[in-house]
Formats: sequence, C-alpha cells, structure tokens
Amino acid sequence: MSTTPLGTAIPSIDELRGNSERLLQQSLAAAQQIGAPLRSLSPADQDLARSNTKAFSFVLGMGLHSVLRYLRDFIAPQAIPIKSTGEFLEGWLATYGMARKVASSASGSVTGTGVAVTLLTAGTIMQTTDGRQYAVAADVAVAVGGTVTATVTALVAGGAGNLTGGTNLTLVSAVAGIDAVFTVAMPNGITGGADPETDTQAKYRLQQRLSNEPMGGSPADYARWALQVAGITRAWGVRNPSGATTAGVIIMADGNASPGLPTTGQQQLVLDYIRDPKRGPPDELFVIIPTAVAINVTLNVSPDTAAIRAAVVLALQDLFFREAVPGGSIPHSHLKEVISGVIGEYNHTISAPALTEGGMFTVGTYNSLLVLGTVTFV
Repeated sequence: MSTTPLGTAIPSIDELRGNSERLLQQSLAAAQQIGAPLRSLSPADQDLARSNTKAFSFVLGMGLHSVLRYLRDFIAPQAIPIKSTGEFLEGWLATYGMARKVASSASGSVTGTGVAVTLLTAGTIMQTTDGRQYAVAADVAVAVGGTVTATVTALVAGGAGNLTGGTNLTLVSAVAGIDAVFTVAMPNGITGGADPETDTQAKYRLQQRLSNEPMGGSPADYARWALQVAGITRAWGVRNPSGATTAGVIIMADGNASPGLPTTGQQQLVLDYIRDPKRGPPDELFVIIPTAVAINVTLNVSPDTAAIRAAVVLALQDLFFREAVPGGSIPHSHLKEVISGVIGEYNHTISAPALTEGGMFTVGTYNSLLVLGTVTFV
C-alpha cells in the first residue's frame, strides 16, 4: 500500500487489478445466465473469456492506479500554495498580488576616449569578448579632456548581463572620432540584471507573505517589500538596527556570483523601492548587505559521477537557501542529510568541515549569514 507525503493511501496496482478481475468475472457469469435461453457459452468460449479477463483487469488496474497517483502527487499539492507548481503557483501568486518577477536588464556606466565634442549617440552597440551586447542609453559627447562616460543597458535581460568594474567592451561598429574600447566603470560595474524568478524563489516569497500579514511597517513588511525588487531572492526585516527610530532589512541576491551577496546597485534599488511614499513609513532605513560566513565543504561520494556531484552541489545550495538566516545556525546533521537524499548516492564522506554529533554552524551577529562556500570533491 503506497502513501502520499500527506498520509493519504491509494490502492496498489495488484488491488485494483484484483477488483477489476472480480467485477469482470461477475459480469461474465451474469451475461451467461441471462443469455442461457438463447445460447450458452461453450467451455472453449468460457476459457477464452476468462483469459481475457486477466488482461482487461490488468489494464484497468494500471489505468486507475495512474489516475490516482496523478491526483495524489500532482493535483492535491496544488491546493497548498507553497507546494504548487506551474500555472497553479502563478494563480496563488496572483491571488496575493505578487506576480512572478520577470527578468531585468543590467545597466551601468562605461568610460572611453575620443576626440573632444564627438557625439556618441543613443543606441550605439558595444559588446564583451564573449558576445554580450549593450546599448548606449542616451546621447553623450566626448568631454574637452578627451574622455566620455556613457550609461549602457544590456540588450538581453538576465543575470548574465552583469559585469564587474574594469571589464572591457568594444564598439560593434566604428564611430568616427571615438576609440573602440570602453571600460566598465569602477567599482560598481554593470549591475541590476536578474533572471526570471524560479519556482523556489517564488515559493519563498509567497511563504513569507502567508506567514506575515501586512502590518504597515513591521520588519516582515520591509522583507516583503525588498523581495519585490528584481534580483533580491531572500530578505529579513530588522527592528531598530541603529536606534529607536530606525528600520532595517537584510537582503541577499542568490543569482549573483557566489556567495550571492547583493551589489551596491541592488542595495540602492531596494532602498529606493521601500522609500517610495506608497510604502515605507518615515523611519531611518538601513538596507544591509550581510557579512557572509562561508562554509567550505570537502567530500567524496559513491558512486562518483558528474551527475551525482552536480546534484550534491544543488542540494547543498538548497539547504543554505532554506535554512540560513541572519544570526542563525544550521545543524551539522543537515549537511549529511541532504547529501544522503541525492538520488543515486550510495555513500559519502565529509572530510571538511569537521562535523560533530549535535554540532551547529553558527554566526555571531545579527547581520552575519551562513553561506555555502566552495564544494570540493576528492
């Protein structure tokens, strides 16, 4: 007898096959009795019919079992917001006025050189060595000193459009009077690009909303507002981080390069969004990028395949996404648990960090956060 995660049992294939077989045999016997005055079934006909009964019952049992499993494993979870998927999750998000966040385009400043007063027109395209392209947002002229600073926006939305300061871009088509190579401005770079919100990220945001009714300025409200900003995947409100009249929110952007700390540009976007008069009360607001406390993992797995290694990394990333909170802790045993849960994993050994029975990974301050560092397989 199989059971659902919620404890609901469904009949097994054998039980359903047996039920179908009995019903078919009863129907066969009834048909023979009703048709006796006209023509009785010969022994050969009865044997053929009964042999077909087994095939019919097996097909019916398999079909009913598949339908019940579909109802149990897919349809039933859609009634629970944080277990829903696809269009059902979209519906739950819409119900609470929380449309899924779409991809956003990265933007930032680049600097170049050229002949004074030469115009770099809006729409001029430049690209990286690997082909990522950016368009100049507005006309800008080369200054008297021969330098030009322009704002550019990635042509393709998503996190891949983010560039670190110092990266070189080259004009796709030559512009008379302007040198071909530009450099992304230091230190902020080109930021703000974010991929579409994943189901896991959307469920995190939905669970935060369901667990915390809007209160017009509670710490949970600041977290919910921060999560509305593209690229922000986790957030925690902080009460009075710098005195009685202050409010704060700690943010993470897991789509950024490891360990997923937000950029200063994303920090400013959150600040601007919350300070909109439609939302934030007149508190002194602090948008806090946490201090990352990295847990570097060294392990071996059996069997040691590329697929299992990738699955282990994903499982560890999911663990830290779900359980790491500012100032919080994660039990040592949870690392072993998620690795053991990887499909195909038979055994593993963690050589670092040192794990103890009942031990915990902890951080010391409210604005420190456990993050997954490197994962090394040996």
